[in-house]
Order: sequence, then C-alpha cells, then structure tokens
Amino acid sequence: MSTPPQHSDAPPANKGLLAIAVVCLAIPIIALMLVGTYAKDGPRLFDFPFFIWYQFLWVALCSILTYTAYRLVLRARPHRPMNPEGTEFLIDTGDDVGDSTTDGAGDSETGR
Repeated sequence: MSTPPQHSDAPPANKGLLAIAVVCLAIPIIALMLVGTYAKDGPRLFDFPFFIWYQFLWVALCSILTYTAYRLVLRARPHRPMNPEGTEFLIDTGDDVGDSTTDGAGDSETGR
C-alpha cells in the first residue's frame, strides 16, 4: 500500500490569477450590498424601474464573473494527473496531445 500524494508534490498555484478570481467574485457581492445606489425608480428601461432591471442585469454579470473566476482558478492551479486509485501522481512526459493511454481506447496490455 503506497502513501497518498503529499500537498507539496502539487505544482505551485499562480497567486496573481487567484487574486483576480477573488476580485471577480467580490465585485457582484459588493455592488449588490450597496442598496442605496440602486434603490430608486428611475431611469426606467422598457417601463421597468431601475431597481428591477439593475438586479436582473447583475444576474447575467454575476454568471459571467463567476465563470471567469472559475476559468482563472483552473489556469492558476495546474492539474497533475493521478493514477486511478488516487495514490500517486503520474509522470509528466510533457506531451499533452496524442497520449494513447487517455484516448478512451483502453489498456492494450490488459485488453480493457
């Protein structure tokens, strides 16, 4: 039985990208906490008061910012593949494209 992989074995995260992701997540929280800035009737858009369409606008903006933060975190924390048991990292050969072991065809030795 092998020991589980250690945290120190993982590649370092890009702290700058993680900070940008935090800002992307904080923007909608801060903007919607400042209720006094949008608790008013005008200007109207398609006969909707400002309070209503401003919040609907933030639904779309929040989705975009959350997805952006998700993509930034994925880029900031590179993935190192592990064996199926999750007990050790696989050796990185540097070839990310065309690896015959990950194309879903199965293991040629075992026939699976």
